[in-house]
Amino acid sequence: MALLAAIVVGRLWIQGHFGLGVDEAHYALYGMLPDWSYFDHPPLVGWVEALSIRLLGPTNLGIRLPAILIGFVASWLCYGWLLLLWNDRRMAFVGVAALSASPLFGALFLMLLPDTLLCLWIVPILWYVLRVEARGRWSDWAGLGILLGLAGLSKYTSILFPVAIGVYLVVRGRWDRILTPKALVGVLLAAALASPVAIWNYQHDWASFAYQGDHVSGSRTLHLNKFLQSLAAQVGAYSPLLYPVAIFGWIQALRQRSQPAMLLTAIYGAVIFLFFAAGSFMARALPHWTSPFFLLFVPIGAGELFRRSLAWKRYTVVAISLSGLLTAAVHAELRYRFVPFPDYRSLQRDIYGFQEAVARAAQLIRDPEHEALAVAQWTLASRAMFYGRLLGIPVYLVDQRKDQFDLWQSEPAPGTDLLFLSNHDEPFDVAARIECDAVELAEEWDVKVGSHIVDTYRLVWCRNFRGLKP
Repeated sequence: MALLAAIVVGRLWIQGHFGLGVDEAHYALYGMLPDWSYFDHPPLVGWVEALSIRLLGPTNLGIRLPAILIGFVASWLCYGWLLLLWNDRRMAFVGVAALSASPLFGALFLMLLPDTLLCLWIVPILWYVLRVEARGRWSDWAGLGILLGLAGLSKYTSILFPVAIGVYLVVRGRWDRILTPKALVGVLLAAALASPVAIWNYQHDWASFAYQGDHVSGSRTLHLNKFLQSLAAQVGAYSPLLYPVAIFGWIQALRQRSQPAMLLTAIYGAVIFLFFAAGSFMARALPHWTSPFFLLFVPIGAGELFRRSLAWKRYTVVAISLSGLLTAAVHAELRYRFVPFPDYRSLQRDIYGFQEAVARAAQLIRDPEHEALAVAQWTLASRAMFYGRLLGIPVYLVDQRKDQFDLWQSEPAPGTDLLFLSNHDEPFDVAARIECDAVELAEEWDVKVGSHIVDTYRLVWCRNFRGLKP
């Protein structure tokens, strides 16, 4: 499709003009330090990054090309699913245009996250479920098992996918498809493909399972404000104009449940959406966690609205156009930095100036055997470690939080001179928090776009590091 090809060209054009974000750098480190799995996520995102970095180097293109290609393929697969639902190319085009206009998918298909990979498997899984129901051959169950295994290697929440499939087959009364040795083949294939996750967790005291359980469940009490915050974040991320379109699409799929493909899509979406909606009362849900739901129902809602009255057709065009302009403006800002944001409020604050900050630190570290760069917040650690590895300097995260960094590195040796990097959003009082013989301010500077401050960085020496203060 010409639209998707044009979007790919645009993403390739801007991908090299801004630094890595917090999550991007983290998964790039996965690729630079490949393992069977990781503390906070399954391994496929790291394996994909490892292959791309090996082919293209640890460059922006090497790190971002997989997401750009996945975005193209996932959108093309979505177009094919819409054709299956409606057999109408114009409606399918409108649906994919709506998907491409959503700001969050503009991010997921430019910067590789586990959710980006998850978007790749959704439509093929739906296709194979219909094949299992229609034919139920060994090959159909095997294909479905392989896809579910790949989803399991992508993100833990993919466990919701077989739940949705089971609900669909039960609702359809297809016990003959469930209670068959062929289904066991699919289950065993999925488990075999996802086994690196279980093996790694067994070797590490089930660390990531415990972490993800706490991460999703949050507190033991219900909080309406967390639900409202999660809802507001989703509305903003997927576009205020397209969010209601997605909800409308879900409702229409439920109304057309006599069509198997629509019923399957509706149940699939319901399981995902309701799980995170319920969980958001206990812990704030990040917008990209519900991306499988919106990948399906932004396009369905847009297509269903477009074939209604002229007024709704106009709304659909306006919603897609304005959302697309917003997404394009965000991408243009990443490339050209033209919006005069107030001080410390810039869209660039996590991605502009950090690489240069690490480079300035590297110039001050003259004896890597006894000196190292350090950060005290995990949100800074991935970028510091990624850029530090490229410059050949040791980097440490000094904190009490248990995470992936504890598996990548040991504590800095007592007596090391640590150069602590902090910024405006993550200030750190070295003298108050760290045992040192002496604390010395090395540098402090503002990063600006025009006359507006994007961020302020500080480099502070801790001479003769002896650990965190109690």
